[in-house]
Parts: sequence; structure tokens; C-alpha cells
Amino acid sequence: MKQSEPTLKYVIAWSERRNLCSLVADAIETKVGANDVRRLADEALAVFGAFEPSEIRDWLSGLLAEDESALVLEFERWSSLGPGVDSAWLMRRGH
Repeated sequence: MKQSEPTLKYVIAWSERRNLCSLVADAIETKVGANDVRRLADEALAVFGAFEPSEIRDWLSGLLAEDESALVLEFERWSSLGPGVDSAWLMRRGH
């Protein structure tokens, strides 16, 4: 179920056995589009869209093994600083 307004989410997925970044990013990009996903680190993504955090979690549930984890956080307020953050991408999404 989509939310009425798009919001910024932070998705963290981790495993002791494998790197999940590409697997998780590809799954989310399929749903929201590549333009609304930014890889922040090996285990972290920023996602902008009108979806509930629980929906994103559910998209990932079929990809992760029982010993792997995902956490989806939704932000109401946020700010950024430094060259490691894509400021132009954030500015277009309500920064």
C-alpha cells in the first residue's frame, strides 16, 4: 500500500556470509526506479518513494536467508553535509 506522500527511507541489509548491497538495491530499484535509490555504503541505501517501510521490508523478505537481516527507517526530518552525500539528489527530494 502506497503512502500519500513520498518520504526518504534508509535501508540497511547485512549478512555474515555475503554482501547484500547489489541484491537489495536491484530489488528496490525494480519497485521504485533507479533514480530514487542511492547506495550509501556496502550495506546501506537511501530510498525515496511513497511506500511504507514495511512494504520495502516485505520486498526483501524473499531475498534474505534466515540468518540475514534488514532494517528500514523512515525520516521525517533530515539534513546532509559533505561530498559523500549526493546533495543534488537530496535537494530534489525535499531537503
